[in-house]
Formats: sequence, C-alpha cells, structure tokens
Amino acid sequence: MSGKMSPNQLERVRRNCRFIIETLGGGKAGENAVFICDSQCRENAFALSDMALELGLHPIVIDIDSFGGEKRYLGLPVMKPLKAAILACDVAFMLTDQMLTDFGRFMGNRDETDSTLLGHSRRFTLEARGLMEWEIDPERILHDRERTLRLTELLNKGGLLHVTTARGTDFTCEMVKGTDAIYPVMAIIPFYVETAVIPALGAFNGHLVVDGASQCAYAQRGFPIRPGVPGYMETCMEPLTIDIKDGRVCNFKGPKVQMERLEKWMYSSNPHADLADEIGLVTATSFENDRYGWLIDGTHQTHCVHVALGNNARRNEVIHAPEHCDFDMHDPKIMLDDKILYMNRQFNDELLFR
Repeated sequence: MSGKMSPNQLERVRRNCRFIIETLGGGKAGENAVFICDSQCRENAFALSDMALELGLHPIVIDIDSFGGEKRYLGLPVMKPLKAAILACDVAFMLTDQMLTDFGRFMGNRDETDSTLLGHSRRFTLEARGLMEWEIDPERILHDRERTLRLTELLNKGGLLHVTTARGTDFTCEMVKGTDAIYPVMAIIPFYVETAVIPALGAFNGHLVVDGASQCAYAQRGFPIRPGVPGYMETCMEPLTIDIKDGRVCNFKGPKVQMERLEKWMYSSNPHADLADEIGLVTATSFENDRYGWLIDGTHQTHCVHVALGNNARRNEVIHAPEHCDFDMHDPKIMLDDKILYMNRQFNDELLFR
C-alpha cells in the first residue's frame, strides 16, 4: 500500500491505524492482535498489521474471502481455526462488512453478535472503508463515546422518553419502568456509537414517519424494506409510516412496494416480527460515519434515530432477535420528561456532561 501513496497519505493512514489500534482498541506492546479481512479490505488489514508491529503487538491477518463463496458468508460454517484465533488473541478487529457477517457467525453463537457490539470483549467491528481518506478528529470521536455513556447513565435513572420529528414522528417510552435494557453500543469503530433502548413488551407507543432508510431485512441479510443504496434509492419516495400501539404494529402505509415488503417480512416470520424491539439513539457526529459506513443499506446515519421492529423474546438479554430491522427517522427532537436531550442537530451536552 505504501508504494501507491504520497508521503501525506501514508502519514494519514499511519495516524488512523494508530488511533484505531492504540486508542480505541487499547492495543499494547506484547499483545496478540487478529485482523479478519477479505478481498474488499485486504490492503487496510495489512496497513493495520504494519502499525500493530510498529507498536510492538504480534499481529496476524486472516483472509476469509475464499470461505465466503458465491453467497458471501450467508452460509458460512464455523471455521474452527478462526474461532480458536479469536478466542486466543488479546484484541480482534473484523474488517469484513458487518452486514455480510459478524462475530456471532465466526463463533457459532448469535449472542456473540450483541456482546461484541456492546464492547463486552475486545472484539471490534471496524468499518475500514476510507482508511486512506479519513481525517479523524480524535477529540470528537472520544467525546461522542463519552456522550454515549453519559446518555445511557441518564436514561437508566428513568423518565419519559419522547421523540418527535418535523415530518410527524411522535413516540414515547418510559425509561426503566418500560424498558428491559439500555445499552451503550461502543464497538463499531471508529465513528459509530449509539445508546440502544430495549422497550419492555407493550411499553412503546406512537407514530413513526420513516423518511430515512431501513436496514436489510430477513435477519439483516435480505433486501431492505426501504432501501437507501445506490441503484435502489427509495428514500426520495414518500415516507413509510408505522403506527405502534402497546408495543405492536397496528397500522402502516406508504409507497406500495415498501408496504408489500414490510408486510411480507413482518408476517412471514415466526413469531411475527411486528414488535417494537429497539430505540436507537445515534450519538455519532462524524460525517465519515455517513460517507463511509453502512453503505449496504444506508441506515444508522448521524442526526437520526431508528426504531427496530422484530420478534425479540429475550428482551433483557439481547438486542438482535432472529428478525430485527431498523428504520431511520431524520432530525429528531429527543426529550426526557421536560429536558431536551437533542434538538436542531445538537446534543445538550451541558445537561449530559453535568
């Protein structure tokens, strides 16, 4: 990679790699590091490996491209050598696209997907697109991460969460009394963070005006219900509206093709995927998150909240049920009782960092 770049580009890559490994990953000299890649991110994996060596770590790059085959990991079996490497290392970075595979598939345990995203282990989902172009602002990224923890802590004290948008979204959920869990999602690096709220059954009520994209459906691997990707850009259509009463979808309308996809997805699942499974309060503010990350479905954008529909029966244990689909809504106003948490594309850090 170094031979293809100018000195300025090379220094930028080195700086980005060092921040990822040392600051976000906590990598220290003498530790073993695993970088999991495929053909789409191989050069980035070796750039990170070079920096790991420079920092005194012992890195290994594991290229799993040949195992993906035509299905691109959809039928990926557990590879015992890869699982063993992940379990044996001190820190692991997955560069392969998280919408194609995840640590849960590598480990043969779906719960690993959530425990990894929540940072319960030093296993990181690294959105590595743009590694050569990023102008990382370390202060902003670290502030976003601290904000996520502060917001999670505040919500865990209780109160009525009320989210509205100018397009008409209006929903409520009582924190603590009406939630089974509130998690900080910290391990999708370098740019993404969110506070994920898991409503208790029956506790979510309101009207969603989905003016953004939806996540890939069918266990996050199928075609999106409301796609926001090049060649299939349907976010310019009228919004998809979804009414939820006592935690369950009771009505929906919008573009015919999106209504058909939503109905098929919700009601072909067993049990039906018509429950309000998650409120995602996106705390990331770096524009690189939107430009370089989440490109397969165009969701999880800054200045958005998302609500996931699904069929979660383990609400106090996991975020992602067998079926789980996020729906983005832009430019929210987020209130907790009478306190403004977010408005006009700005977090109320005076409150959160009090």
